[in-house]
Amino acid sequence: MLNVFDRFSRESQDLLYSLQRAGYRHPTIVLEANGFLPDGVESPFLYFLGRPTGEKRGRFFNEILVPDFWEITGDASGGRISYYGQEKARIYYQGATHKRIVERVEWFNQEGQVRTVDRYDQYGRKIAVTSCDGQGNPLLTTYFEEEIERLTENHQTGDLLLTLDHEPMRIFKNRLDFYVFYVQYRGFALDQVIFNTLAQSFALSLQLGKMGLVGRDVLVWQEPLRDSLPGNMQLILNSPDIRTKKIFIPQRETYLRALQLVSPEQQGFFAPLGYIYDFVIKDDVRKDAFVLTNSDQIEALPYLLEQLPDVTFRVAAVTEMSPELMSLVRYPNLVLYQNISQERIKELLHQSSIYLDINHFGEVQGIVRKAFEHRQLILGFEQTLHDPPYLAQENVFRQGEKDKLVARIKEIYQSIENYRHAVSNQIAQSNAIEQEVFRSRFQEGIGDRNA
Repeated sequence: MLNVFDRFSRESQDLLYSLQRAGYRHPTIVLEANGFLPDGVESPFLYFLGRPTGEKRGRFFNEILVPDFWEITGDASGGRISYYGQEKARIYYQGATHKRIVERVEWFNQEGQVRTVDRYDQYGRKIAVTSCDGQGNPLLTTYFEEEIERLTENHQTGDLLLTLDHEPMRIFKNRLDFYVFYVQYRGFALDQVIFNTLAQSFALSLQLGKMGLVGRDVLVWQEPLRDSLPGNMQLILNSPDIRTKKIFIPQRETYLRALQLVSPEQQGFFAPLGYIYDFVIKDDVRKDAFVLTNSDQIEALPYLLEQLPDVTFRVAAVTEMSPELMSLVRYPNLVLYQNISQERIKELLHQSSIYLDINHFGEVQGIVRKAFEHRQLILGFEQTLHDPPYLAQENVFRQGEKDKLVARIKEIYQSIENYRHAVSNQIAQSNAIEQEVFRSRFQEGIGDRNA
């Protein structure tokens, strides 16, 4: 059994976590070149670059090597390299931006177009360099093991060249051929591939079948369905000879929609699934509401402070706060946290019982998902939502419905039973299931096999 993901997206991470919690700990590969994968997850592009050593501290933004007198500056959103006021390069961070760990650096030519892109991994290694044309389009990417060129991809022709010690150079006409070589070279069990897109991972499944490798593959569909099934999903349903024999759908509404779009004979292809989440045990209920923001634009905050005097509102920012926001300290039930530390954010996640997704502009550090896993009840306005799947519909309000939000918070705090019922509804609408239910559904769907 083998997990194959195109990207290590949040959906892929949720599926992997659920599978592992249910006892399915088979190998996992991510087809994209990602230098920040967790232990036990591989990328074909990085596998041949040797086993890294040292700690996973990454490369801090100001550790990029630059010529003398060039200046490196940075903030929470990214970094810049300049020389006498001219921007020479832009630095992009990986994941948690507050750590300022470099994922890639884009270097500019005199016209301000991207000429090369350097990519780094979680060990701080520069693992790849991409050269670009005059318009910033990629031409050639070379992957390095220290100074050795291990793998080169020509983006114009699609060819890949792999050089291994004491072995002839291997030439692949496209990425798919390279993926097939990689999974066979690694010696993975290929009797059952679990994939979650209809792109490259599905193409790999098809190719294994064309090569005569018998298998019983599984698609876990994690995207919405609208008026019709995607073409490749129809191919699965109408081609009994291909390897994919089952389609799991974790989202209940999407699963029901799939059944509406197919014939009764095809409905047996589909099965519901759900997710196992890493919930934090939380016993107490406090009249504490938490907001993490990167701006002073917090919808209806003064109104909430006035109408809910017995609720403590804890508003935090990873940067300094504006005078406008600081002026609200006149309300006795408001506590502000400037330049908040990661430890204090964790404390507030444990301490607060409500998370208000009411700040405008970008979400900070995936806080809505973290609040959900801490069993905080999440409420917000339609125009401020950052992660809608984790809010129950009854806790989402239209613009201007601040009075309804206040009424809902009062209702929730009328009793512990009200609060716990609201949290239970939130969890149920997020497609959360128990470990044994997940395992039972998955095992039944894939057939009588060992995990």
